[in-house]
Amino acid sequence: MLLPFKILVFFAVCANIGRCALFSPCKNKDSKCFDAAFVNAFPKLLSEDSTLGIGSSDPLHIDFIDGNLSIIKYKFFNSTVKGYKDCSIKNVKSNLNSLTLNFELDCPEIDSTGKYEVSGRLVVLPVEGEGEYRITTGRYSIAVNAELKEVQDKNGKTYLAIKNIKLKNEAIEPVVFDFKNLFNGQKDLSDAVHKFANENWKEVSYLVQDPVWYAHLKQLVIHINKHLKTEPLDEIFTA
Repeated sequence: MLLPFKILVFFAVCANIGRCALFSPCKNKDSKCFDAAFVNAFPKLLSEDSTLGIGSSDPLHIDFIDGNLSIIKYKFFNSTVKGYKDCSIKNVKSNLNSLTLNFELDCPEIDSTGKYEVSGRLVVLPVEGEGEYRITTGRYSIAVNAELKEVQDKNGKTYLAIKNIKLKNEAIEPVVFDFKNLFNGQKDLSDAVHKFANENWKEVSYLVQDPVWYAHLKQLVIHINKHLKTEPLDEIFTA
């Protein structure tokens, strides 16, 4: 992934000479070339651009997350998520004939804050409450299997877009959970839940993680697709 200084230089140059290409050109349907180009383009695909209506990816704002799981129900409101700019992208593999794109995000830390409501069981402990929350991960792996599609604009230009995603997520390092006002502020019950969650971070993360990561990645895909719509396929792939 590009270093922050290099990213700043890139945008300074682009501001002076006009729009810069997202991707280095590849021969038609050259998946290996596109894989390398996607890695290089990834910081740009996450960049904010008000002229394109693209919001910030770091911090990322998520209005609502609905964790409607079998033994626990939770809702997160107005979440602010920091850390995606520090994720590295690896193991990129595309197939441009079947329109698939697989890659892995290796994130050293993701920090989420906002409001929450929760009720149910956290593995073995009952839990309920509402208030402010903070979740800070250590290293996290997010494997993305994306289905692509080709879209055409009114001028007949064709672009790539991400149609659907499937995720496989894994907490590699400890996750810290901090939920204010559990059990209406009953400290003993709250402390017991926090102790269990933070000591059993891998099991707890596995239980509750999917709605969170899907909400994050779907918002990032919206940003990425808006960037992809600036570069038609005939500029990415040459004959």
